[in-house]
Amino acid sequence: MSYRIGIDIGGMSVKLGVVDENFRVIERMRIATGTGCGCGELIAHMVDACRQLAEKHPVSSVGIGSAGLVDSQRGCVVRAGNLPFENEPLAEKLSRPLGLPVYLDNDANCALIGEHAAGACRDCRDVIMLTIGTGIGGAILADGRIYRGHNGRAGEFGHFVFDRQSARRCSCGLSGCFEDYASATALLAMTRKKIQEAPDGPLAMETAAGVDGMTVFGAARKGCREAVEVLQEYAGILAMGINSMVHIFQPEVTVLSGGISLQGDYLLGLLAPYLLPEAVVRTTALEGNGGLIGAALLDAI
Repeated sequence: MSYRIGIDIGGMSVKLGVVDENFRVIERMRIATGTGCGCGELIAHMVDACRQLAEKHPVSSVGIGSAGLVDSQRGCVVRAGNLPFENEPLAEKLSRPLGLPVYLDNDANCALIGEHAAGACRDCRDVIMLTIGTGIGGAILADGRIYRGHNGRAGEFGHFVFDRQSARRCSCGLSGCFEDYASATALLAMTRKKIQEAPDGPLAMETAAGVDGMTVFGAARKGCREAVEVLQEYAGILAMGINSMVHIFQPEVTVLSGGISLQGDYLLGLLAPYLLPEAVVRTTALEGNGGLIGAALLDAI
């Protein structure tokens, strides 16, 4: 049995796992990143965790999926938003102390690699993925291979201009980007707006204990009319973006990943009335482990 370590670096935590040749995660670890975790400290934690896993399992390689702009050829995280990396040769800094080959790619690419190997698009060769979280990321599978573009930045689906007259300025420098309307952050803003409009309404009552990106789904499942209205509006917006990408790429399947995708069939039911007939949409089949599994497989692609 062969084993690899996969690492999925997100804004709030780092997930590590040992993946076997059947794409099963047989052991997991998690490192909290937090706002005060510096680059050197985070790398040291990852090295220590990998050593602990490698002591238990004969691993042959380590793969890392990182949020942000990644240069996979150089094994370098160029920049990564909330993470403390800037032109950081992350692959080398893990490979040297571990004595193992280490591979690095963007986290969305890794998520799609994982889904293609063991998840929602196993039998497909042309796929687009949307990772829906704080922002929106993406990845492209073209004829069975990850498409990165000439500079490794392909798949930034969150940053096509969705509303050219919008005053919403995005961190990328454009205005009216898709992620400002269809990310989990946008859904949270829509939920809060509805509560402000009707502070004594049923949604406000359902969310009295607090609101996050998933709160509105729980309220809608309980039959809250206002929550259903928010989700129908959100689903229409998300479907507009999906339909646009279906026209451009003509994928066999569009895979949704990220926290919202864990709503599964309920989310797909909301999207269905707004999607093109040729749009085949699936949610992740790997319950949040796609990025970790895909990272572990970077040495095999």
